[in-house]
Amino acid sequence: MIKKAIGLFVLFIAASVQAVPSDDIAEILSQQEAAWNRGDLDNYMRGYWNNEKMRFVSGNKFSYGWEKTLAAYKKNYPNAAALGQLKFTIEETKMLSNYAALVVGRWELKRAKDNPNGVFTLLVERIDDRWVITHDHSSD
Repeated sequence: MIKKAIGLFVLFIAASVQAVPSDDIAEILSQQEAAWNRGDLDNYMRGYWNNEKMRFVSGNKFSYGWEKTLAAYKKNYPNAAALGQLKFTIEETKMLSNYAALVVGRWELKRAKDNPNGVFTLLVERIDDRWVITHDHSSD
């Protein structure tokens, strides 16, 4: 009887375990990396919150809005040579709550003419049952 109870308890726990949020968040960056490397900036942007309050910080500039961010990416990376090949390395994902995480990492572009790289800090939030980047601070 005790073995049955333990077995049922283990099955109950196994059935209730969900994906670790940090794995879901890492998958967002993996999908973004793949989209960038295909030259698909529209799908790259799927990792971001499609909202005018989404914030992107780089250098000494603050930019707000999903559409504005997409337009800036398309202007600054107009072709495959400019895009290069992107690689993200996540250094740490710190869960702030069940609905928010801070992600710190590195980015690197490999291009024929240069190899720019830098660091990023992302605020990733669960909105409408989906993890999305709501704040991106990237620098080189």
